Amino acid sequence: MHVVHLVDVLPPGIGGIESALATLLNLMPDVRFTVVTPRHSGGQGYPWGSHVNVYELDAGDLVQRLVSPVLPARLRPASSLMAQLVHEVSRRRLAASMDADLVHMHSFPLFRFFANLRDKYPNVVTSYLVERLRAFNRLKRPLTFTDHSLFGGSRRQFESIQSGLLVERLENIVCVERSGKVNVDAYARERGLGIRSWWIPNPIDTERFRPGPLPSSSRLIIGYAGRWEKRGTEEIIGLTRALPDWAELRIALAVRSDEDLRSALSLERPGVKVFVNLPNSSMPEFYNSLHLLLDPWSFGAPRTALEAMSCGRVVVRWFSDETDVNPPEIPPEVSPTVRARGAQELFAHLSSFQDDLLLRGLGDASRALAEATYSSHRIVDAYRAVYGVVTGTPL
Repeated sequence: MHVVHLVDVLPPGIGGIESALATLLNLMPDVRFTVVTPRHSGGQGYPWGSHVNVYELDAGDLVQRLVSPVLPARLRPASSLMAQLVHEVSRRRLAASMDADLVHMHSFPLFRFFANLRDKYPNVVTSYLVERLRAFNRLKRPLTFTDHSLFGGSRRQFESIQSGLLVERLENIVCVERSGKVNVDAYARERGLGIRSWWIPNPIDTERFRPGPLPSSSRLIIGYAGRWEKRGTEEIIGLTRALPDWAELRIALAVRSDEDLRSALSLERPGVKVFVNLPNSSMPEFYNSLHLLLDPWSFGAPRTALEAMSCGRVVVRWFSDETDVNPPEIPPEVSPTVRARGAQELFAHLSSFQDDLLLRGLGDASRALAEATYSSHRIVDAYRAVYGVVTGTPL
């Protein structure tokens, strides 16, 4: 079987899509993969197997280099959008020209932008772009779409980013969050759409993310891992200014710009350590240096949380009183939830975790759940089944 993957990023870049893609492709050596991606999206020097070919398209990059310098400063962001549109056209043409059994598309932030733009500025141009971007029949191949949390969260969130416009043109959808599948199924049912959907979570290499002993520090070492611009990071940053003397905070941040790098490093102070752009290969060591991982997310199961759980670390979910919380992806008896309006209230809750027996018990439960539900081998088997259903050729 030959599968073409359409992605915007590649490992060893830092992020959930990169890690999921590497895991999926590396554990399916019997399938021939072609990965189509923008140039400079990552992948330089990554040890792909002989069954993986990577095409880096530079048409969009060329457009941006040519157009951006001649535009006024206030219009230069438009050159990036033009580049992304050119890339999207190029990669679909390439995928359609290949002798492939299946096209597997990952996320689609460009569509979300233009769908919301059309909602705000309905006109001939925005309508045309939205229709072209969801014209997947031009690929001339069966298509599987993995949302990477795009369709997850509350139904209100699903609708707020115009997800229905994309869903109604897809036939095979893999959701990495249970809430995403719930939203897709409800939308399809309401409109009589014949959509096949699956819940297949982010894969975690449980052999690499293995438990280590708890730190011997007398302080409770609390960790966080995420992107600088991720929702929730700002709340974590606020904790650095109110850290009690019995706690230590370790923050692993993925940053993109030099300005963000300087801002991230400025967070360091007594009791606060900051790690910037740690490669995924270094994350097991980071998680094992913690007593617990703190994550303020409102739905789903972030990859960083699953990796920490695979390392036998308890993940505490932090919600403010205003957070619109969906049914938990991870059972609360494994991943406790805390509602707190601010740092002092939060630390009052976290003080109860200064008990190694409690941490070990929850950590063991976390590891067991990671192995049973999120193990990369289980996820790969699930994708094999999806590929078989979509192509009519069981793997």
